[in-house]
Amino acid sequence: MKQRLIYPYSDELLKYEFRKDHPLKPDRLRFTYELSKEIGLLDEVEVIDPVLATRDELELFHTSEFIDAVLSSNETMTPSYRYGLGTMDNPLFPDIYDAAARYVGATLVAAKRFIEGATHAFCISGGLHHAQRSEASGFCIFNDIVAAIMMIQNARPCRVLYFDFDAHHGDGVQNAFYKSNTVLTISIHQDGRTLFPGTGQVYEMGAGEGTGFSVNVPLSPGSGSIELIRAFDEIAVPLFKSFKPDLLVTQLGVDGHFLDPLAHLTYTSYGYETVLRGIKDLAEKYCKMGWLALGGGGYHPVNVARLWTLFLAIMLNQDVPEKLPDSFIEYLKSRGYSNFPVEFRDVNEVVQGYLPHEDIELHLDRIIRRIQEEIFPYHGL
Repeated sequence: MKQRLIYPYSDELLKYEFRKDHPLKPDRLRFTYELSKEIGLLDEVEVIDPVLATRDELELFHTSEFIDAVLSSNETMTPSYRYGLGTMDNPLFPDIYDAAARYVGATLVAAKRFIEGATHAFCISGGLHHAQRSEASGFCIFNDIVAAIMMIQNARPCRVLYFDFDAHHGDGVQNAFYKSNTVLTISIHQDGRTLFPGTGQVYEMGAGEGTGFSVNVPLSPGSGSIELIRAFDEIAVPLFKSFKPDLLVTQLGVDGHFLDPLAHLTYTSYGYETVLRGIKDLAEKYCKMGWLALGGGGYHPVNVARLWTLFLAIMLNQDVPEKLPDSFIEYLKSRGYSNFPVEFRDVNEVVQGYLPHEDIELHLDRIIRRIQEEIFPYHGL
């Protein structure tokens, strides 16, 4: 009997809210869950209540001093700038410690099931890829991704491929495994010279035993689905086939979509869907331990909901209707939303023209050639 996909979710996750005007809105999760439920996808999954990550689980990655700082800020509501707490990106809010620990706990619920033999999960609240060992960063207090990979590797030694197509570089995950050759990190993102966190250049390729196992594909602003698919096909696919991971972990942030307000990429549902189907095929062929999918960025809540619901449908081998259900559209309006796409898939490919397209293509040509010359040899390519 085929195992059901693990889907950690409860409304308790909606308590991770920095401010009402902060870009990271809990509606992203609420709408994704409701839309997936509305079209019947949640009938095909095992919904599991997240629990708070324990202190020991947080210390899989984070320092004791940093965890103490989060606890102290939680109790006093006093900023601790040394640890990235109380900044504009990460303002303090009541019960910040429990909310952040629950986000990690949601992903670790799935990780524990993988240790027991589960093969597929989608944790939409996960993907906090900026949090560092001793510092909160970029809306991320604790790093659920690193904790999950470490937990799984401690229990079941394995090769992990971490793939990240969030518009922002997955710096926290890269840094955690920078000297490891058992975790291959691949991040396709907007060039860090034009977007937070300012990292993710090709020369950041790992160190020691991990040299060649950190791979970055920085894209020019304005890059769209064509560039995303090229980067995936020409960089991620050959490395995936060479590395032959036991487990795939993906960060599926959708802030690279042309509707997103924080980045400057122009991806469409076509690009995302093409890459997701490619990822699925590779995972089925190579990853005996399966595929742990996590959410990530995305700051247009309705857009996040329709794309992550589409991703879930792909993972389940299901399809989605042409349009969002009328009942869901009315629900969105009742929540104060009025300007959003009503189709599941984007109608047309969009290029916003931050740069002439030939310049975007030439930049990507150079990036791909450099990765092939400097990193591929470490993988026998």
